[in-house]
Formats: sequence, C-alpha cells, structure tokens
Amino acid sequence: MIGEGSGIVPDRGMNILARGTLNTLMNLTEADLTQDNNTGSTRVGADTPKGLLAGSVVSVGASGTVVSANGADTDVVGIVVNNAVGYPYESSSGVGSGKCVYLHGASSVFTTDLYETTHGGGGVWAAGDPVYSSDNGFLTRHQTSSGTLIGIVLIAPSATDPFMAVQMRI
Repeated sequence: MIGEGSGIVPDRGMNILARGTLNTLMNLTEADLTQDNNTGSTRVGADTPKGLLAGSVVSVGASGTVVSANGADTDVVGIVVNNAVGYPYESSSGVGSGKCVYLHGASSVFTTDLYETTHGGGGVWAAGDPVYSSDNGFLTRHQTSSGTLIGIVLIAPSATDPFMAVQMRI
C-alpha cells in the first residue's frame, strides 16, 4: 500500500511523493470549514469531516481566498494537503490560522484516496487517465466544458489499494 498503511493513524487522504510548491498564501472561507462532503464519492461517509478535505481541488475565490473547485473552474490552483478542520485530538491548524495549505506545480506527484466515484466519475480508473475537478471538488476522469486539466493518473486505484498516484499539470 502506498502511504501510511499501519491502520493506527487515521486516513490522511493525501500523501505527497514529489513536492513542487506548498502554498499558504490563501485564506479559508466559512464554507471551506463547513461544507458537507457526503456527495460525489463512495470514498466519503457519514463520519467524514466537514470542510475542505485533503486531496480535494481548490480554485481562487474572492480576493485572497480559496474555495472548493467545481467542474467549470478555469482558475484551479492546487490540491488541498490537510483536512481544513483536522481530526479529533490533532492539530486544527486550518481552523486556527484560517489558511489553506495546497500543493501545486507540474513537478508534484501525490497519492490520494479521495476521488469521484459517482456523478460520472465511477468506473475503472487506469494509468494515463486525465484528471479534472468534479462539481464536488473531488478528482474525476470526466472533463466539463471548461474544466482545467489537473493531472494524469500514474498508478490507478484498485480493490486492494484505494490510493491513486497523480502527476500534476497545474
């Protein structure tokens, strides 16, 4: 299994394998901390935290903020590194600082187990698939009319390993 597979730590959702740039310039909005994440993917459930999730896609919001991307965004800036609200008994640095840490840069490679499995994102993923942002801010294989190419799948998820590796293009 790629990433933290001990089963002791909570699922982090994203692991950086080759880091381009981490950006903390942009601020979180109230919606970034409170949005529901119970649609678009069977990878999330009732116990999934609210707010931006590690591995989700963000775009530019109002001046100085980032927001969850939707399939039509042309101003996508990166992939969220940590859940905005954190986990119980752990640092809640997003809430405390009001900042969103996101990964960007074409030299970046990451793995994530957060991706679209419904709303047209289902089916079998394969190495070489292009990756876009879904309407829910998750990674999907299906491009909308004006969606931005996020990256290319290097290693597809499988029944035994739900993580997929992505080479970023943004």
